[in-house]
Amino acid sequence: MWAALLLRAGPAVRNPHQRGLWLAVASAAVAMTLHVEPVSAYAAGLTGSPRAVALAKNQAGVVSVAAVLHFAVYATRGRRTGTVLAAMAAVMAALLALAALGAAPTSGQGPPFTLARPPCVAYWILLITAHVVACAACVRVCWTYARRGTNRSVNLSLALFGWGTALAGLFWLAHYVLLATGSRPGTVLCLLISLHAVLVGAALLVPSVLQLRQAAGHARTIWRIWPLWRDLVDAVPHVALSATRSRLLVLLHPHLSWRLIAYRKVIEIRDAILALSHYTDPAVSRSARAHVARWGVPADRVEAHVTACALSRAHAAKFAGAEPDPAAEVLTTGQEAGDLAAETAFLLRLTEAYLSPCVRDFDTAAAPAHATAGGDR
Repeated sequence: MWAALLLRAGPAVRNPHQRGLWLAVASAAVAMTLHVEPVSAYAAGLTGSPRAVALAKNQAGVVSVAAVLHFAVYATRGRRTGTVLAAMAAVMAALLALAALGAAPTSGQGPPFTLARPPCVAYWILLITAHVVACAACVRVCWTYARRGTNRSVNLSLALFGWGTALAGLFWLAHYVLLATGSRPGTVLCLLISLHAVLVGAALLVPSVLQLRQAAGHARTIWRIWPLWRDLVDAVPHVALSATRSRLLVLLHPHLSWRLIAYRKVIEIRDAILALSHYTDPAVSRSARAHVARWGVPADRVEAHVTACALSRAHAAKFAGAEPDPAAEVLTTGQEAGDLAAETAFLLRLTEAYLSPCVRDFDTAAAPAHATAGGDR
């Protein structure tokens, strides 16, 4: 939980929409840390009062309850945050009053007492009920909005936080049984609260995980599209928006984000294709389409292979010193889809086609034809 909190602290400070969840997880992390036995023992040794430490742990738990309720109210765009804070302040004051009357919590987990001590019973009933009510309200809000929302990241965060809070609710519901029997939590309850910590930490990390996944996708796009980009920029270097660098250097030491680099590569490839279109002619396109048909290329990749064949021939013509034809047919770039993702997908297929045996065979077949034409002249 602490690792997730540290990782998401910056975005939570900058974005008020993420702040509520971060504060709820932070308060829960503080409360759970205080319940770790070595931490409790250290605090008791430092203060010299195990009773005060136990009371502080329960008060921290109430603060976490307030943060959870505040998050639930904020998520529903409610305006009752003042009511929530006032209610939790009243609970904290009541717990302190009951402690003063003799409801002395101990440093252990759970309610180790009998029903013969009314102040102690009231203390634990109030504490348990506050946790159960807060968990129930939060679970209801999280699961409701996780189904209705349109943002996948938010929906997943709410669902995970809801499941984690549900486990915390079960943990505190079981304390009613502990209250009646005077026993302490066992292994199952410890497992529940541990799973609660894992799930709420995961809820906080969802945006980071999705951002990492998107960044990896952009890096993969750069890597895959690079061979086509490299060949085209060599032919028409003026389309490059910045100085060319090696593929590994661009990925390992980028000057921009991978998303912007991938976007730049798409733009530069598109501009290069438009520039090289002036070195093609209709006969090449017809020959390329017939060649692709003979190779039995799948229908969804035919256009990419035809464009790759024509582009490869235009690339060779440019290096051979051919004169450009301004009236030449413009090659397909995938921009016609009107969507960056669709255009990127087309250029990735175009890269695969450009490097394929089908296109290499088209270039090889063109060589004898050029040689024959030269001999006739």
